Amino acid sequence: MKHFLYIITLILSVTSCDNKPETTSNSSLTNKQKADTTIIPNTLTFPFEINFSNPNISNKSDREIDLLFNGVNNYLGGQRNPKVDFYTECLQCEQVQKRNGGLLFAKHLLIMPDQIKYYKNFIPTNDSINLVKFKTPDEKNKNLKFQFSDGNASIKYLGISCDDADFNKVRITYPTGEIIIDSLINASFFEYDLNMNGVKEQYLFGTRTCSQEFVLLRIRKSSDLH
Repeated sequence: MKHFLYIITLILSVTSCDNKPETTSNSSLTNKQKADTTIIPNTLTFPFEINFSNPNISNKSDREIDLLFNGVNNYLGGQRNPKVDFYTECLQCEQVQKRNGGLLFAKHLLIMPDQIKYYKNFIPTNDSINLVKFKTPDEKNKNLKFQFSDGNASIKYLGISCDDADFNKVRITYPTGEIIIDSLINASFFEYDLNMNGVKEQYLFGTRTCSQEFVLLRIRKSSDLH
């Protein structure tokens, strides 16, 4: 009888040992899964496409064009990024502000000299400080002509893209030639010395609020990268 009880006890002991690793493994897996859910990034980084060209753009100047960001579906080779949302009812109304050595657009997109960072969480800032002025058409004046530091520019109304966006033709004229963008949605223009080397670059952005789409182009001298 004692011999029988000894065998039963041994079997139970071995069975108990075999179960322990499985329990530990399942617990570790569960903890890892929980950890994975906490590292979903709230910040996305986008590289620039330097010296960008496209059939929609004619460049007969000595300047180069960089595509800094393109979240517009089927435009200039871009596509809508579902992870990027500006959470605004008027994307074209959002401010461009100087912040942290870069430019902050719509309190979510930080434009740095060599990349763009999108912050999912709203970046709190005062709307009235560090503003960068830009040119944009409105209902009263759908066709704009203006001067900037290195030349002249115009933004011409072409037609309606959707309920909250128009198509514009953009012409930027430099002493050495001109750049023409055949169509840009809700086009706006500003210039700024982002890399702080004493030379201003020109920027064009287009927006479409209904789908939270945004595109940003930079125009610069070929030597102006540092």
